[in-house]
Amino acid sequence: MTHVLALPAGTELVGDYLIERVLGAGGFGITYLAQELALARDVTIKEYFPGDFAARGASHDAVPRSQDCAGDYQWGLDRFIAEAQTLARFDHRNIVRVYRYFRANNTGYMVLQFEEGQSLKAWLGSLGRALRQHEIDRFLTPLLDALELIHRADYLHRDIAPDNIIIRRDGAPVLIDFGSARGDVARHSRTVSALVKPGYSPYEQYAETGSQQGPWTDIYALAATLYHAVTGKRPPDAPSRIVRDGIVPAREAALSSYRAGFLAAIDRALALDIEKRPQSIAEWRGALLAPEPRRPGWLQRTIGKAAGGDGPPRKSEPLAAPLGGAVPPPPDAPGAQGGLLEYIERLKKQSAPPDDPKPDPQPPPSQPEADPKSPAETLALPRTAALPRAEDPPAAAQRPSRKRLPRPRRVRAGGERGWWPLTLKLMVGAGVAAAAVGLQDELPGFEVRGAVTQTGAVAEIELARQLEGHAGGSMAVAFAADGRWIVTAGADGMLKIWDAATSSVMRSADLGGSKVTALSVLDRRALTGHEDGSVQLWDLARAERVGQFRRNQASVWSVAFMGEPTRFLSASHDWAVAVWDTRAGSAPVMDIAAHESAVQSVAYTSRGYLASGGADRLVKLWDASSGDAIRTYRGHRDFVSAVAFSPDGRLLASGSRDGHVRLWSTASHRVHRTLSRNAGQVGALAFSPAGDLLAAASADGKVRVWNIRRGRLMRSYGDGSAGFRSIAFAPDGRWLAAASDSGAVRLWETGGLLGAR
Repeated sequence: MTHVLALPAGTELVGDYLIERVLGAGGFGITYLAQELALARDVTIKEYFPGDFAARGASHDAVPRSQDCAGDYQWGLDRFIAEAQTLARFDHRNIVRVYRYFRANNTGYMVLQFEEGQSLKAWLGSLGRALRQHEIDRFLTPLLDALELIHRADYLHRDIAPDNIIIRRDGAPVLIDFGSARGDVARHSRTVSALVKPGYSPYEQYAETGSQQGPWTDIYALAATLYHAVTGKRPPDAPSRIVRDGIVPAREAALSSYRAGFLAAIDRALALDIEKRPQSIAEWRGALLAPEPRRPGWLQRTIGKAAGGDGPPRKSEPLAAPLGGAVPPPPDAPGAQGGLLEYIERLKKQSAPPDDPKPDPQPPPSQPEADPKSPAETLALPRTAALPRAEDPPAAAQRPSRKRLPRPRRVRAGGERGWWPLTLKLMVGAGVAAAAVGLQDELPGFEVRGAVTQTGAVAEIELARQLEGHAGGSMAVAFAADGRWIVTAGADGMLKIWDAATSSVMRSADLGGSKVTALSVLDRRALTGHEDGSVQLWDLARAERVGQFRRNQASVWSVAFMGEPTRFLSASHDWAVAVWDTRAGSAPVMDIAAHESAVQSVAYTSRGYLASGGADRLVKLWDASSGDAIRTYRGHRDFVSAVAFSPDGRLLASGSRDGHVRLWSTASHRVHRTLSRNAGQVGALAFSPAGDLLAAASADGKVRVWNIRRGRLMRSYGDGSAGFRSIAFAPDGRWLAAASDSGAVRLWETGGLLGAR
């Protein structure tokens, strides 16, 4: 690309940069590709050069076109330098990085990181098809995080459009070409046309003052960019919409299938009225990224109809933090009224023939009394179904036995029987099977020593000890390597180290202002993950923070050490897993684009694998040294909220938000075992040190422990009063600790389990 007023190729700037060619030019500047001589790297250099009132003088100097515009030129130059100073403070992977700024040739220059890739506009044009939902989500999530950081600094981009978003070769987006300084210069010189980008700028940006602009201005522009991505064309210009709003809603104009909530969020952000738009990225993010509600299966819909429910099925909850509060049970979870059994009872009533209104002759004394029940009522139901129904009259008040005449059976043509009786039997059979599966945790026959009630149900084991740990809830718990210390982190922002023998607090530390979300302990070191995207490294012996690390502002949901105190993992809301080494500095040594949604949990095994579970319902196994994907495990129907390796690394356990727990073989794609489901979200999983037991902490206030070899539930801990977020076995396996929403950390002795293997 050439420009008549651009610096020629080969021009040196301040002895450090060599101009190679022009990348682009606009009304307020020229952008070059240059070589940074000292580091032998490519950089982008942006030159302040407003074409309306600047010219190129001798020795490459930029000069005002006339004395009348000299004041505007100098005023704009000051704004350009001020913008460079502001942008240089942003350290975010998805915001173009400013290396340096300086004045030369009577103008200003901004040295930026050179981004290899193509603009979103070019990418959309090259695809030749509509973008898929997962492709949009992949670049949208980090863009939202970047824009939120900009707004927190009380700054606006003011020029978001498809040509100002670069898609790197790895698929990551980068915001470039901020328009704040350009807008200030345009308003000052009354060049209003330069303030806006038709189709992408909201109406308030057409005003000569920026008094009505705010985060909602950038939100409109990003929504217009998304509208372009899903419909193939930009929205109408804002001024024309004021006269006659002819915009076709995204939900109608979309070229492919997208989430209904996502399209509705775009339409809301394109409102002309500022008050009707989202006022912040935080307010808008949930609607954009929330997954579609799960549709209930045919059995759940049938049960709902049989129970008399006419309303729509209950929707699943939107994406939430893995360590959040208790989550309502999924639509197919048994309700308090026993919906499945109630359904079977209704089927029995419908299948029973009506009583004959006329009394029958008295049967002979030798004839046995007729059974008043229909064959459907003789089905073998679970124990709870055998209880007397409330509407049954007392035995003494029941009517005398009556003999019913056989009803004539309807015979269809060809001698074939109707399909309804067979269908009814299949439905009843399926219902009974579903009831058995749903109640298997409460049925007798499992190896539960000292914990079986007279009715055969698994009993809750009496609490051995309780640490009254944290106000507002205990977020995480872990044991130190020798088992002498118990480490907890709470919603009160405190890290506490307890003496395991005396249950007393030995040391505590303030975690800072951001909410803690995760904890991992190795030897005398601890890691904490936080909602503000930071990971903190702690020395437990001194209760002091020895390091803090952050990739970006995306919340960290899980952390794990990689076998040594200097190497660790973090899983973030921006879909990535980061590998850190404290000896390499404060930046991650590896970024793994792990999932197509938030990464909820991460784990490491000494066999050199790491595992991740995401809100995309997938579990993935990775080579920890190279970051290469080994295999993907599919089968969960809801967000994967917890993963854990067995001590030998041969098994990988995963738990999901709908309560399912699965065991996978790390040597193949095979499901090793599917364990019975919990009633609430699985908050954490932990293997015993011997590897023969697996414990699951659940939001329903229960901790369930299974025998891995036999696949049987051994014990159920907890009284159900508060959900559990985190769980840990002591190094010798004799204690099990769980952090609860009540703030307490509960401990149970596992001696009975150790003897029942």
